[in-house]
This record gives sequence, structure tokens and C-alpha cells, in this order.
Amino acid sequence: MATSNSKSTVILAFSVNLFIAIIKFFIWGITGSSAFFSEAIHSVVDSSNQAMLWYGQTQSGSAPNAKYPLGRGKEEYFWALVVAVVFFTLGGIVSLQHGIEALSHPKKLENLPISIAVLIVSILLETYVLIKATKEIRKGEKKNSKIMRLLRKSTDGSLVAIIVEDFAATLGLIIALIGVSLSYFTGNSLYDGASSILIGILLMVSGLFLGYEMKHLIVGESVDPSIKKSIYELINNYEGIKKIIQIDIVVIGKDAYLLLGNIDYHDKLDDMQISEINNQLFDRIKKEHPKVSDIFINTVSD
Repeated sequence: MATSNSKSTVILAFSVNLFIAIIKFFIWGITGSSAFFSEAIHSVVDSSNQAMLWYGQTQSGSAPNAKYPLGRGKEEYFWALVVAVVFFTLGGIVSLQHGIEALSHPKKLENLPISIAVLIVSILLETYVLIKATKEIRKGEKKNSKIMRLLRKSTDGSLVAIIVEDFAATLGLIIALIGVSLSYFTGNSLYDGASSILIGILLMVSGLFLGYEMKHLIVGESVDPSIKKSIYELINNYEGIKKIIQIDIVVIGKDAYLLLGNIDYHDKLDDMQISEINNQLFDRIKKEHPKVSDIFINTVSD
């Protein structure tokens, strides 16, 4: 169900951004606003990004096979990383370049009241998607949890990307609204160019942040220390286990952990007894920590 909710959020974001992109390009065509051009490019980038996120989600849900024995859970993070690169380059650099050009060669803007009305509607739509995505990532978490901590903690790469994108989109629209409004009331188009530059910088920073977060998940980030401590204590207190030599738990996909361990069992136990203990232990670990999808334990002796 969580995966389905995450996919529905991606599809919603794609639909909203595609609709907004079409409207923005139309308004840019009748106003000549550089801020609107930046925002139109931003929405196109968001739409293409969300299509890639959907593809990554679909591929990461593939069952394990001979070629991918642990499944393809990390493919979602790869596509989210691609999204970060596109966000930085196509979104940020193009907007920045267009804003600089607008400041260098200012021109009179037309039909700005229409632009302001469209920007307000766009802000409302993007805010709706952002709220929905934020609610999704808060599920099962404490109500007072800070969103930045949840973004760093989450293993749902697509949801993290959607939140980063829509936060940047909402803030970018507000910046564009301020720039267009100032240009309208003062008659100075330089405010419009300046807002385009700020939007470009915003997109570049957002891309860097998203890329940084995805890097950890792709490389194989360890799970939250509290989860590792809980599993460690469960194993350490289990009957028949002498001591734990080493335990490592890493993220291998959305809500999927890989547990690797070296465990020393009591000398009196034979292979059959150790095998039975392992089966019972694995069942208990997966019952108390269902996100642990794969367990590999190596028996060692002093």
C-alpha cells in the first residue's frame, strides 16, 4: 500500500506539473516574462523528472532473479540521482542564463495581470502536491518530526525527490510572483530578470541537495542507529548465541534492508541445532523488523 501511495503521489505531481508547464509557456508567449520562461522550463523539468521517478519505482519493484539476486531496489535511487542532475543543469543553469540575459537586455513586459493570476493558481496547485507528499513521508513518524530529518531518514527515493522538487517549485513560483508583481507595479522589468536568476540558483541548490541524499542510498547507507541497536540486542539475547562478532545493516531499496552478520554460537550446539536457531531467529527479526528483507549470517568460532 505504501508503494501504491508513493506512485500515486508521483503520478499526481506529473499531471499537475505538465498542466502548469503548458499554461506557463502560453503566458510567457503573451508576456515575454523571463521569470515565466524559467518557471515554464522548471515545470517541464519537473514533469520529465517525475516520469523518470515513476519508471524507477516500476523497475525497483521487480522480483529478485538470477541476474539481480537482491532485486533492483536501488534502481529507484539511480533515477532520482538522474533527476538531481537534470534539476541542476536543465532547470538551474538554463534559468540562470535566461535571467542574466534578461538583465543585460531588458524589455517591456505585457499582460502582467494575467501572469500574476496564473502564478497564484500555480502556487495553490503545487502547494497541494507538496502537502500530500509531506503527509506521505510523515506516515508512521512522530508528529513533531522535522521534515529535513525525515528526508534524510527516508528510503523512498521518489518521495524524497517529489518533496524537494515541489518545495523548489512552490518557492520558485513565489519568487516569480514577487518579481512579476514588482515589474508590474514599478514598470521596471529588471525585477523579472532578477527573479529568474534567483529561481535558477534555487533549482541548482535543490539539485545538489537531492543528489547528495541519493548518493548515500546508492552507495549503501547504514540504517538508523536505533534500528541497528534494536536488532543487535534481539540477536545478542537470543538463546544459543554466545556473542556477536559483527553486524551490519544497509539499505538496499525502499523499505528494504540487508543484514550481514558474523555470530559465534555456543560450542555445545551442532550444525542442525545452529540451523534451527537461525531459522527461528530470522523469523523473529523479520516479524519485529519487516523492512529486513534479506539476512546472511556467517557462523564463526573462537
